[in-house]
Amino acid sequence: MPRLNGGWATSLVTLSACLLATPVLAQDAEPAEELATDTPAPEAQAANTPIVVTGSRIASGFNAPTPVQVVGAERLQQRGASNIGEALNEIPAFRSTETPASSGLSPAAGYVGGRILDLRGLGSVRTLTLVDGKRFVPSTTQATVDTNMLPSILLSRAEVVTGGASAVYGSDAVSGVVNLILDRKLTGYRFNAQVGSSEYGDNEVWQFGGAGGWQIGSTANLVVGGEYESNSGVDRCVDRDWCRYGMINLSRNPGVTDLPTNNILAGVYPWSADYEGVTTPPASAYTGNRVPTLRPIDGITFSRDGTPRRYQFGSLVNSLYSFGGETDGAGENIYFDFPIVSPTKRWNAAALLTWDVTPALTVSLTANYGHGEGRHRAVGYRNTALVIQQDNPFIPRSSDPTLDIPTLLAQSGATSFTLGKGFADIGPADLISKNDVYRGVLGLEYDLGNGWRADAYYQFGRNEFRRDLVGGVVTSRILKAVDAVALGDGTPVCRVNADASTTNDDPNCVPINPFGFAQGSTFAAAADYVRDNGYQTNVTTQHVAAANITGSVVELPAGALKIAAGVEYRNDSVKGDADELTRTGQFFSGGGSIISGRIEVIEGYGETEIPLLADTSFAEELSVSAAIRRTQYSRSSDLHPSSSLGVTTWKVGGIWAPFDALRFRVTRSRDIRAPNISELFGPNTRAQGILNDPQRGGVQTVVPITLGSNAGLVPEKADTFTVGMVLQPTGGFFGRFRASVDYYDISIKDAISTLGQQNIVSRCFDGDPLSCSLITRDGDGVITNVVDTFQNVNELIARGIDFELSYRQPLGDDNALNLRVFASHMRDLITVDAVGPTQRAGQTGLRGGTPPGIPDWTIDANATLDIGSDFSFNTHVRWINKGFYNAAFVGAEQPGYDIKSVTSSSTNAMPSRTYFDVLATYRIPIGPTDQRAALYVGIDNMFNVSPPNFPGANGSGNNVLFNPVGRFFKMGVRVNY
Repeated sequence: MPRLNGGWATSLVTLSACLLATPVLAQDAEPAEELATDTPAPEAQAANTPIVVTGSRIASGFNAPTPVQVVGAERLQQRGASNIGEALNEIPAFRSTETPASSGLSPAAGYVGGRILDLRGLGSVRTLTLVDGKRFVPSTTQATVDTNMLPSILLSRAEVVTGGASAVYGSDAVSGVVNLILDRKLTGYRFNAQVGSSEYGDNEVWQFGGAGGWQIGSTANLVVGGEYESNSGVDRCVDRDWCRYGMINLSRNPGVTDLPTNNILAGVYPWSADYEGVTTPPASAYTGNRVPTLRPIDGITFSRDGTPRRYQFGSLVNSLYSFGGETDGAGENIYFDFPIVSPTKRWNAAALLTWDVTPALTVSLTANYGHGEGRHRAVGYRNTALVIQQDNPFIPRSSDPTLDIPTLLAQSGATSFTLGKGFADIGPADLISKNDVYRGVLGLEYDLGNGWRADAYYQFGRNEFRRDLVGGVVTSRILKAVDAVALGDGTPVCRVNADASTTNDDPNCVPINPFGFAQGSTFAAAADYVRDNGYQTNVTTQHVAAANITGSVVELPAGALKIAAGVEYRNDSVKGDADELTRTGQFFSGGGSIISGRIEVIEGYGETEIPLLADTSFAEELSVSAAIRRTQYSRSSDLHPSSSLGVTTWKVGGIWAPFDALRFRVTRSRDIRAPNISELFGPNTRAQGILNDPQRGGVQTVVPITLGSNAGLVPEKADTFTVGMVLQPTGGFFGRFRASVDYYDISIKDAISTLGQQNIVSRCFDGDPLSCSLITRDGDGVITNVVDTFQNVNELIARGIDFELSYRQPLGDDNALNLRVFASHMRDLITVDAVGPTQRAGQTGLRGGTPPGIPDWTIDANATLDIGSDFSFNTHVRWINKGFYNAAFVGAEQPGYDIKSVTSSSTNAMPSRTYFDVLATYRIPIGPTDQRAALYVGIDNMFNVSPPNFPGANGSGNNVLFNPVGRFFKMGVRVNY
């Protein structure tokens, strides 16, 4: 069992003392739904009818030892949230890894605009998302679920198990389980409509939803609901001042020792991929210099019409960026031309039928449909070293001999030169992602009598995904088009069509003028030649059949010994295709490939809860629980060898309540996550990324990257330990408080992950042999490829403490104040490899090519003031503690800083951020009874707090953690009758 170190022991003792001094809200244990909660929903609190669920397959008479948080539908109303994922991602236990604001971070298989849940920052693939206790058809080839596919208008509550639960619920439940409970008992009608917009006139949101529930006779109930949401997003970096003048990490040149390796500076812009083109020097020009030593032919740029002139350099220049020099325009960056928030649309519907066929038998039918789509951009073509031959007819002439390139070539005896250019005149490609989900479930529940119940269900699901690349640059074509030569009559043609060989001819090739900013009909024809469209399609099919039985075996002195047992069969398959250009990796960016894979799973489990003591002087309750699951996997593909494997997971836990108001709980579990189809058999793609190469003195460079699957992956194994306590006094003033604190320790061996190109290169420099095996260099030591496919890394460790507090204060006869606070302290988020550990707890920056981190402290507080039955006012506060930008950097303000070190950085300190949101609701009577329409208006990010001004993996800071939209206004109406 993991051992608490001295710091943790002191922290827990202190926290325990504080909580023991704080009265909390009462809750009586009663049997209920699938999972277990520590926190009744506010409306339940008001009615003194707390919701208690069990965190297990057993309907229990006591709270299970596993920590569970419950987020009710009222949270969406209090926050004016337009979807489920938006509301849940504010809870500190989640990290917003995959949302419309993070689409530039290589989303799963090009999936744009989804909202996929990620507990504890351990990756969305380690969070199991269920709907009504059942698996939902995956939206991605990584087997993750997009919550956008579910109508939030039908959400009753979300139950979040924040500990390992593989033995109870199966693979993927390493960091926890999110169970989305839909309202199957609705009678009457619900409607809502909401509009919103940022202060800047973008991020426009339109959302509409409706639902109805009907009692059919005396034994059946039908619920139907759906919704539509459209978000215009936030486009380019120039649309926000904090991004327009944002910072970039500019690395020092090799041989320079009076500057840190990494310089976080504003006013830094690309120069060697200038939009009008610029002649570039060799790598040796940078060695030992803050500004490169230029030959006469180097540093010549061009006006938009192609007229040569000298480029205006800044005071610090490397092979990519210039500090303080000229720019293509504030916010213009050929490396980061992405939307800050991707525009999205979604619509969905669900139908829920429940029929009590007999007093003992209940049949349920569920049908789901969801559609989501999003738009993004692939990075535009750029090249810092295009080889231009001396006979290229597009070379501009100048009357100034110092700017006349043919004259300079003749003087040097050279026959060619290199040109850097970002082809903004051709423009980036559009990425359009569309997804359709279909799901049907038939469920049976049967009361066997004497406290025994059985249930079974069959589910079929299908997900159809398509991503279109519109106007993508084909690398081989643009290189042919740039390499032009003149015929005898002076007509420019592609060299491949004028040389002596006929085998390389391309009759479609149209030469392109790379000098200046091209336009006109000739350029349009050339642009049409170099661009093409591509696509990637994936069809996921899922079959699930499961059966469970629960009941009491024997009555012990302290209560009934209960058991649950069950079996499950699951078949997930993915078939994907792509166009020929995409499959052969010919697009500059936005590639994909065919995919084929099937995973069949057969598993069985058993679970028990044993009460040991009850109503004694020593213990109001003392009980233990245990679960075990055996799972057999069969993995096959049309493209890779088949394999099979078996794993066993288990869990034990205990509860000790010395008296009613205080409860201690502990769990220990072995959890697993088997590699999904994408990780095993998924697309292999080519991309490009920026990194600092410590082997070459920290030189900043753009490198090719190979991304994709690894058929040799083995399941990751997680050992999870949790310990905590719940305080719930009863009666009077103290009965309005309730609090919990839980410590967790998760250690994942053979963790499946991509390492990131920067991390691979840095760890190789530190001596990690696995990382070095993933890098290819040429004879000069220049990186020609980094393989960043999925790997079983050594170990991933997460340790921390979760806090929760709720309080209700009546204010007179009709008024009340409700307060709920979630807090998370992440002590450790550690990746261990052959070199040693890397700590990312407290890393609130996000650099491309490195794994993301998580804040060491996050607090979310929600306060609602109810004034009678007509008016309520909600205030929401979210605080993210200060942190550091990158785990691989040592900033000037940090201990151990050495300016000469390859890890040195001008700064590594990220500031904290606090966001305030407000929402006011007014209820208007609309009928003869107590039916009301609720009108609400709200402001998110009321003080227009910008993200920390630091470089980001997508060019706009860390959109996973921080609000990139700014002040946002919203208003809407809800009607229930």
